[in-house]
Amino acid sequence: MLQLFKVEWLKIRTYKTFWVLFGTFCIMFPLAFYFSAREFMKSGAGFDEKAIKAFLGSPFIFPKVWQASSWFGGLFFVMMGMLFILLITNEVQYRTHRQNIIDGWSRMDFLKAKFSLLLFLVLVATVLVFLCGLTVGMIFSKNIDDIFNGVHYIGYFALMAIVYLMVAFLISILIKRTGLSIIIYFAFVCIVDNVLWLILTLYNNQFGYFLPLESADSLVVNPFKPALLEKRTVPDNALISAVLFYIILFGFIIIRYFKRTDLKT
Repeated sequence: MLQLFKVEWLKIRTYKTFWVLFGTFCIMFPLAFYFSAREFMKSGAGFDEKAIKAFLGSPFIFPKVWQASSWFGGLFFVMMGMLFILLITNEVQYRTHRQNIIDGWSRMDFLKAKFSLLLFLVLVATVLVFLCGLTVGMIFSKNIDDIFNGVHYIGYFALMAIVYLMVAFLISILIKRTGLSIIIYFAFVCIVDNVLWLILTLYNNQFGYFLPLESADSLVVNPFKPALLEKRTVPDNALISAVLFYIILFGFIIIRYFKRTDLKT
């Protein structure tokens, strides 16, 4: 797997679009998170700071900062899905996937190489989310005795990131065209998933929380959402099981389809 990733790295290391999107995530997310924390901790003009923090909690100090960092990371991670789509569909557009197989790779080698790239993106993003949470927490927390209480949210972010990239991977393999794949991806992430969730959670129904993306999103609750407004009763363990199921399901569909598809198209 490591050798396959090295080949992938050789492909993308001079790809300017990769560095633009990857760099945007690595720069914009920490900046947005820090400045949001700073403004929140200053308290808004015309509002009672103590009342606000009593109602919303303190998202930018330990231990809740881990949840806030993971939630902010999820907002920005959507662009990593777009990046992954570009990297996959470019292989089809320029017939690189065919050339790899002609040069001796099996179809599974090609998929393993892409999975290794997926894990790389998730790992980098997860480490960044951890470092941002740790840094902001250290800056704004007066008490750091419970510094790692709630750090499990970083693991939840990693699961969420894997699901988002698996969805991007599946769409790329099935659609093959860059523009259309990106449109479908954003439509599914931003519209379809939310509309289905809304329909399935009417009358306090909990089925909506088991949708592919919502099961992962629900693990990292909006830190600014008052606890009184949270309607989810599904336990975290059930959502984790659902996320793992979707990861395996998407992986199975990707492998099965790619092994049978005509590489000329």
